[in-house]
Amino acid sequence: MENQPPALDELRQLEREFYKIDEDVIERMRRNKPRLLRYATAALETIFDHLDSHPLVADYFSDEANIAPLKSAMLAHCNTVLSVRFDLEYYSEASQIGLRHSKLDYPSFVYSAAYTNMLSSMKAQALRDRNPLKAADLEALDRIAFYDLELTQAAFFQHKIEKATALNADTAKVRALLDDEADAA
Repeated sequence: MENQPPALDELRQLEREFYKIDEDVIERMRRNKPRLLRYATAALETIFDHLDSHPLVADYFSDEANIAPLKSAMLAHCNTVLSVRFDLEYYSEASQIGLRHSKLDYPSFVYSAAYTNMLSSMKAQALRDRNPLKAADLEALDRIAFYDLELTQAAFFQHKIEKATALNADTAKVRALLDDEADAA
């Protein structure tokens, strides 16, 4: 993990240990990456179907101009995740995804559900394949996917906290100005 402070590098290693992401998991993902990317591509064809009619998010997901780049970005991120390179580029990408999701201002479950639906579709395809993936391969996929989801959600909530903190600071400044004006009057 080049160019990362040692403390952060150690934290990331600890996180992966908790998720039991070891050399076996990494090797399984690399070996199965081409198949998993095919499954991801197929999953993207239907993943947004139920979102474009849901009142909470239909304004965004019913617009094909939003969906095409979103599918492309999701497939690119799948490629990154399945490459299992835990470097600065990967962690930065996961963080940027969480930040973008946060800025759209939908509840976090919208993104978690989309991620879960995509993962479920990929796993269903893997099991229906003429040469199904082994249970250990699917377990490895879960470990990598849930770790990635954790990283994006952490960035999502970090942005929400920073936004709320800034808003609270601005509110305090306005109140102080109003109090000063009231005292002067």
